[in-house]
Amino acid sequence: MAREPHNGDPWYAEGLRFRCTACGQCCTGEPGHVWVTPEEIKRIAKARGLSKHVFRQRYVVRVGKRFSLKELDNGDCCMLKDGKCTVYAAKPQRCTTFPFWEPVLESRGEWEEAAERCEGIGQGDLYTQEEIERIRDGDAALLLKKHEQPPETPVYSRHNPDLPDPPDDPDWAGAFEALEALYATLDEELPRWEFTCSASGNCCDFDSYGHRLYVTALEAEYFFRNAPPERANDDPRQCPAWGEDRLCQARDARMLGCRTYYCPPYPCGVPEDLHERYGERVKSLHERFRIPYAYKDIVAWAAERKPAQAASPEASEGP
Repeated sequence: MAREPHNGDPWYAEGLRFRCTACGQCCTGEPGHVWVTPEEIKRIAKARGLSKHVFRQRYVVRVGKRFSLKELDNGDCCMLKDGKCTVYAAKPQRCTTFPFWEPVLESRGEWEEAAERCEGIGQGDLYTQEEIERIRDGDAALLLKKHEQPPETPVYSRHNPDLPDPPDDPDWAGAFEALEALYATLDEELPRWEFTCSASGNCCDFDSYGHRLYVTALEAEYFFRNAPPERANDDPRQCPAWGEDRLCQARDARMLGCRTYYCPPYPCGVPEDLHERYGERVKSLHERFRIPYAYKDIVAWAAERKPAQAASPEASEGP
């Protein structure tokens, strides 16, 4: 995946990987429109063995001056059947150019959020910045040409039985990169909530403050691999990164529960809403990167490490 931009380059300047697995996940879900042109209607009708007139009556709806494929009651595209597109070889340009859409390319966070539904993101073919922007601008032929060839790297699918299942081993490197992107997106959103933090360290004083910090398996592993190898305190009932100055000694690696915890007042909404929304995204990363899901007190995670691991991706096989 791409690094942070340099000298005004977009965040994807070093390229992005993608290979469609035909899993059908982008064809279902929230309501929307699958825009089609008259030429595409004609092509898709032929693929379904129907006349253009009959196809339009059954499967197309007019929205203002544009045409869209109809949706089923559950939000599925009307061309989806048994989890697969029935006109995959003739699908509209809008479908073909996904996920290289302008809103998805707006930030690394948007790309990673799309990847939580699209298993083809991060697999297969590497697209350069120039290729990405050509596809974004509507050059579907470039993507189709790549899909005519074997993928540059192996492609796996949890939904398409025609492709091999993902390997059992967790993809920690990919998961950490996605988690960092999620944290970065949260950081960008936080100013809108107008929360304030006095940096008192009281929320890290578990016993005195009367609460616990629960953490997912992915976040625990990221925390321990990026935190100091030795505890900042000798109290096994406390977070291992809580220092004698009452401040966190591993702030860059802190968990979602830390990043969304604030004391009142709450001028624009409560932190719990923010935590719940991002928590669902963190949970989905476990499935995407094949990490067994667990949700435990950070004290329990710390007790299992004995001591915390050194800050490197090779330091541990997992939580």
